[in-house]
Amino acid sequence: GTPGGFHDRIENLIDSTKCPHNFFLAWTTKAEQFTLRYRRTIESTLRFHPDSCVFVLSNTLPHDYFQNFWDLGYNIIVERPETEKLLKNTPAEAWLKNIDKWKDGPYFFSHITEILRLTTLWHYGGVYLDTDVIVMRRLKPDLQNCLGTELAGKFREAKVLNGAILVFEKGSRFIWEAMVEFNTTYRIDSWGWNGPELVTRVAHRFQSGGDDEPTLHYDPVTADMAERDLTVLPTDAFYPIHWARVKKYFTLNDLEGQVDVWNRIERNTYLFHYWNKITKDLVPEPGSLMYKVLNNYCLICNDTALDDGLSAPLSPSLSR
Repeated sequence: GTPGGFHDRIENLIDSTKCPHNFFLAWTTKAEQFTLRYRRTIESTLRFHPDSCVFVLSNTLPHDYFQNFWDLGYNIIVERPETEKLLKNTPAEAWLKNIDKWKDGPYFFSHITEILRLTTLWHYGGVYLDTDVIVMRRLKPDLQNCLGTELAGKFREAKVLNGAILVFEKGSRFIWEAMVEFNTTYRIDSWGWNGPELVTRVAHRFQSGGDDEPTLHYDPVTADMAERDLTVLPTDAFYPIHWARVKKYFTLNDLEGQVDVWNRIERNTYLFHYWNKITKDLVPEPGSLMYKVLNNYCLICNDTALDDGLSAPLSPSLSR
């Protein structure tokens, strides 16, 4: 079953532009809160993937919100997510039956975003990005069926993974299993259980070939299949700075150390996740690592705003 009008519009853009890669982002809060910092996510994505299709799933942003980029020749549209149609014929469909109950939960918006990212990638394939990331190099076609490590152990083994960036092909086995897990273990009262912890649990089962918990819902996963269907990237790929340490990099503290980190991420990092939950009220100081990250991968670079480290307001044309 195809997801209807929403599906047609997405398919039409992909077909008409022949774009080789799809990028999906979701924006659930008010349009006026989409400040320059978040626009830099879009800009950095387009800078490295100018021929891609970018779909921003949102019920709050106007349809023409990114008209400036469209006028510059980029394929970017705002789409209203049709949640019911996206979840139809997926393992997450059953979750919808109790949606009226789930809506009252404290983390409903982050959970609905979680299931939207999984179902969208399942239907279309491509890259899902949270809006608090800056792309620092081309992701496609290098990366396939992968997610990143948020926290590694002392032997660099992956301890906690994160689904803020997901790169998976259409019909991915891993995404299917993640939807099964979301539906069968859903907890209304936990932010992390249905998010970072969910992809960590499913990846663990994949990597152990399903032996320790034979609950994979496809045929048993063979070792080569697990390798093909899931690559876990090291922390530097997407999460070079852990959330517990990120605040320092908005300041001018320990600039020598910041230069070392900058040199490391320039070499190793695909994109930089800056943990908006913790940093949304911080203003990056000019000269700080965060200032460099936000201002080095832009397209419309002469625009300035406080949340980008500069105090002039957003230009009216881009702040509607």
